[in-house]
Amino acid sequence: MRRQRGQELAEYALALPVILLILMSILDLGRVVYVYSALHNSVREGARYGIIYPTDVVTIETVVRAKAVGLNPLELSVTVVQPDLQTIQVRATYQFIAITPIVGALVGANQWIVGSQATMRVEG
Repeated sequence: MRRQRGQELAEYALALPVILLILMSILDLGRVVYVYSALHNSVREGARYGIIYPTDVVTIETVVRAKAVGLNPLELSVTVVQPDLQTIQVRATYQFIAITPIVGALVGANQWIVGSQATMRVEG
């Protein structure tokens, strides 16, 4: 059986875009999970501060922004609500932008709003 010259190169050229798309999708998925995890932890830390000082809304928002490691603090939208005297709710949202525009085109959007909320009982 004679080897056909260039056959391997043609096969690699056909498979490479699919492999790259899968790799970039995995990277974007990992980034979304990281953003959610950082957001969830920062909201929880803000609520933990809020159970001790429930009226100090500005500091609660500052704590949430400071604990959001790896995220742009200016792009965080933080809301602190005290529905009653016993609980405090801290919510935050962050706009995630995918690295690969083709992944966004396949999913339907290149930007997603990632959010998290923590509710805790006020001490004292």
